[in-house]
Amino acid sequence: MIEASSDVDVAVSADKAWSLLGGFDNLPLWIPMIIRSFLEHGGRVRRLTAKDGSVIVERLVSFDQRKRTYTYAYIEGPDPVEDYLGKVTVTSLSPERCCISWGSQFSPVGISSSEAETRYRSAYASALNHAKTLLEQAT
Repeated sequence: MIEASSDVDVAVSADKAWSLLGGFDNLPLWIPMIIRSFLEHGGRVRRLTAKDGSVIVERLVSFDQRKRTYTYAYIEGPDPVEDYLGKVTVTSLSPERCCISWGSQFSPVGISSSEAETRYRSAYASALNHAKTLLEQAT
């Protein structure tokens, strides 16, 4: 099992950042490669469609509105992983600054641990930087 994560400081309140990142169905709003999200099973499962047409299915494991965090499990899709558990968290640093974190732990399948860690850390950083740009431009 390996871990990969990224975080970014953003010049907006934690509540504002959470309004974008905290919706389990909001990935198309802040991750450019995801073009569609459809909730199933009472909102506990999301079916994502990527720009390349691939489908990713993830299940919400935990959600804490007050702590601004949720975890989710990867159920199916093209990624070379198993036992994937991801976590998104928004932490207040001050009334107008926050830190957004996205990370996961998983077992890579068919690729080395270092390649998997680099791939996921890079994907998380890219998405978080895009979210930072969206949030800071909206203020």
